[in-house]
Amino acid sequence: MAISVLVVDDDDDIAMLLVSSLERAGITTARAGNGREGVDRVRADRPRIVLMDWMMPGTDGIQAAREIRRSTDIPQPHIIMLTARVHSSDQEDAIRAGVDEVVAKPFRPREVVGHVKELLELAS
Repeated sequence: MAISVLVVDDDDDIAMLLVSSLERAGITTARAGNGREGVDRVRADRPRIVLMDWMMPGTDGIQAAREIRRSTDIPQPHIIMLTARVHSSDQEDAIRAGVDEVVAKPFRPREVVGHVKELLELAS
């Protein structure tokens, strides 16, 4: 079965909260624990949406987004950055890296799920 959403976050609690919320809504979901793994999963699984944390050890979310956007051999997912970095300059950096949207932490899982459902419906 195709993966609709990939959750990329090194925080197990946040990642599992998102995965379980999305799956309860009937959305096929997978998880990656860091940016490097996230890029590899995007190439392998071709999700339609990536929910990605910014601050992760090793390859952070910005580096991962840049690498995904440079990958011309895959369908490009909608990338939503989940971050506590909410200054306008941070958001501009994210957009320049290829992120489509920035969602501030803390967030309400129900709102993220609702937004993901809307994006999936629009893409259908």
